[in-house]
Amino acid sequence: MAKAPALAVGADGKPYQLKISRLTIDKLGVKLYDKASAVVAELIANGYDADAETVTVSIPLSVQLASKAGGHLQDKGYVIEVEDDGHGMTPAEAREFYLRVGTDRRQRPEGKISRKKKRPVMGRKGIGKLAPFGICRHIEVWSAGGKKVASKGFVVTHFHMDFDEIVADEDTDVVLQPGEDDGKFSAKSGTKIRLSSFLAKRVPDKDTFLRQLAVRFTFARPDFQIRVIDTQDSAKKVLRVKHLDIPLMAGTKVDLADRPAVTPDGETLPMSGWLGMAKEAYKNEEMMGVRIYARGKIVGVTRDFNQPAGFTGEFAMRSYLVGEVVAEWLDLDDGEDLIRTDRQDILWDSDYGQILRTWGAELIKEIARKAKEPRRVRVRDLFIEKSDIEKRAMARFGNQKDVAKVAVDLAKKFGGFAAEDELDDEDYLNDLGEFILSVAPHHALIEAFQEFSNEVTKGEASLEDLVDIFDKTQVAELASYAQIAMERVRVIGQLEEVIDGDNKESAFQDLIAKAPWLIKPNWTVITQNEGLRTFRDRFQQWMKKEKKTDVVLAIGHEDKRPDFTLVSIDGFLHIVELKKAGHDFDDKDFERLHNYVEAFEEFFDKHDAIARAFPEGWRIDLIADGENIKQAVNRTAYRSLKQSGRVRRVPWNDMLYEAKKVHEQFLEAREKSAKRRAGKN
Repeated sequence: MAKAPALAVGADGKPYQLKISRLTIDKLGVKLYDKASAVVAELIANGYDADAETVTVSIPLSVQLASKAGGHLQDKGYVIEVEDDGHGMTPAEAREFYLRVGTDRRQRPEGKISRKKKRPVMGRKGIGKLAPFGICRHIEVWSAGGKKVASKGFVVTHFHMDFDEIVADEDTDVVLQPGEDDGKFSAKSGTKIRLSSFLAKRVPDKDTFLRQLAVRFTFARPDFQIRVIDTQDSAKKVLRVKHLDIPLMAGTKVDLADRPAVTPDGETLPMSGWLGMAKEAYKNEEMMGVRIYARGKIVGVTRDFNQPAGFTGEFAMRSYLVGEVVAEWLDLDDGEDLIRTDRQDILWDSDYGQILRTWGAELIKEIARKAKEPRRVRVRDLFIEKSDIEKRAMARFGNQKDVAKVAVDLAKKFGGFAAEDELDDEDYLNDLGEFILSVAPHHALIEAFQEFSNEVTKGEASLEDLVDIFDKTQVAELASYAQIAMERVRVIGQLEEVIDGDNKESAFQDLIAKAPWLIKPNWTVITQNEGLRTFRDRFQQWMKKEKKTDVVLAIGHEDKRPDFTLVSIDGFLHIVELKKAGHDFDDKDFERLHNYVEAFEEFFDKHDAIARAFPEGWRIDLIADGENIKQAVNRTAYRSLKQSGRVRRVPWNDMLYEAKKVHEQFLEAREKSAKRRAGKN
C-alpha cells in the first residue's frame, strides 16, 4: 500500500490549513441567482446533462411568491417543480457528486460528456445545484437512477436541503434530512427538484417567462425539449419553450459560419450563428443584444461587444443589435474558464475575451453600414406616421396641393434623420413638423421659379405660371410670419418665467439679447444694421479715450455683463439698461445713468454722421420695477430726463403686458392648439 505523504507543518509543529466557511457558498453562489427563470434554467441544464429528453417545469406564473409584512416573509404556499426523465442518480452518486459543492465535474472520469447520449455537458462549476437558494429556502431532491433492478425498478434518492442549515458558519458537514421515498424504487428513472419557502420574488407572466427560458438555450438538439405548466391555470395546459425569433431589418443579417475569430498568433477560433439589426427597437429585456452560447447554454449577453462609449452608431447598436453567437471555445473542458460564475457574461478582460471584443467591433461596423439605409427608411416612415404630417400639410395648404406635396417630400427627407429616441415625444414631433411646414412654401416657391425659368427659356411661359408663382410667394410670406409668431409666443412664455423666478440680471440680459423686440413689441422688421454696430464700436472707443471708462454695449449675447443693450427699431436707437425684477431704481443708479446720458449727448454732438444713422433719435429705456430716489436734486434731474424723452422707465410686468397685448391673437391660437393636442392625447 502506498504511504500517505507526510502532512506539512509550520515551525510550531502545526499545519497551515485552508478553511472555507459554508457562508462562502451564499456569497459566491446563491446570491448570483435572483430570478425564477435563472434558477429554473440551472435545473433544466442539470436535466440536460443527465440525458433527459424532456424537462417539465411546473410553476405558478404571474405571481409574487412571497410577501413582506412587518419585516417578515409571509409564505403563500407556492411550489415550483422541475422534473426530468434523465438517468437520475443513486444515493451513492448523490453523496459522491451532487453533494460535493464547487468541484469541476469535468475533471472526474466521464464527466465531460453525458452518460448515455454523449452530450457535451453544460455544468462545470458545481454550484448550480444551489441556485434555487437565490429565490427559496427549501429544496427537496427526488431522483431515481442506477441500474434497473428486475421487478423493482430504479432506486430512489430522496432528501431535503434547508438554507439556514447549509449556510451556517460552521466547519462540520451538514447532515441532510432524508425524504420518505428514500431507498424505495421507481418504475422510471429521472429527477424532480421541488422548491418551497420562497423569498419575495416575482414570477413573470407566461410570455415573459417563456422568453426568459428560450434565450438561455440554443435548442440545437432535436432530442431535448422544455415544457412549462402554469399551476395557476386550472386546465394545466402544456406550454413549450421554443426558439426566440426576432424580426430583422432586411439586408442586415450576417452569417457567422465563415467569420471565425483569429488570435494574434494566427489561431482560428470557429464561430457560428448570426448577427443583425432588429426590425424594431428592443421591446423587452430578452430580445436585447447578442446572446453568446457555448455547449448549448447561454454564457453571456452583449449589446456592443464591450466597446467603449462614443463609438460610431452607438445608439443604433445598443438599441437594435441582436444575434446568436455560438463560440464553443469559450467553454473548453481543459481550457481556461472564461465564463462568469452566474453564466451571464464572459470575462472580457481575459485574452480570449479581448479577441472576441475585437472580432465583434469589426462586425458592428459592417452591420452598421448594412443597416444605415434600412434604418433611415424605417425612421422616416415612423416619423411620417407619428407626426401626421400629410394630414397637417393638407390642412394648412389645402388650396395649394403642390405645396402640401412639397411638405410631405421634405418630411421624407428630414424624417430619415430624425432622432429616433425622441419619436415618442409629442413636442419633438410637433416642433420638427412645424419646421418642415414653415420651410415647405419657400421650397415650393424656389421650385416654381426654377420651372418658370425653364418655361421662359423654351418660350412656353404663360400668365397662369406667373400667377402660380405669386400665389406661392404669398403662402411663403405667411409661413415666414407664422414662424416669427411662434417664436415670439415662446419668448413671451420665457419672459413670464424670468419675471416670476429668482433670476440674476444676466437672465434678463440674455432674454433681451435674444428678443430685442420686447422693447417695442410691434411687427416691424428689426435688423442689426451696420449703423448700430458702428455706433457701438465707436462709442466704446470714445469712452475709453475721452472718459477713461470701459463700457460694454451689447447688440446680441455678450460674455461680459453689458452696461447697456442696443436695439434699433424703425430708425430709432434704444439704449436699454436692465435691472432685476423687483429692483427699485435708487440714487446710486441715477448718478451712474446721468453720467451716461451726458456722455451719449456729447458723443452724438461730435459724431453727426453716426447720429444720422438714427434719424428718429435715441433714448435710454430703463427696465426697472420701481423708483427710490431720495435726494431732491437727483429727483429733479431724473424728472427732467423723463419729460425730455431721454429716459423712459418701464416695469417688467408692463413690458410683459404690452407684449401679450400685441400678440394676444397668437397667444390665444397657441392655447387652442395646446388644448387640441391635449384632447388628442
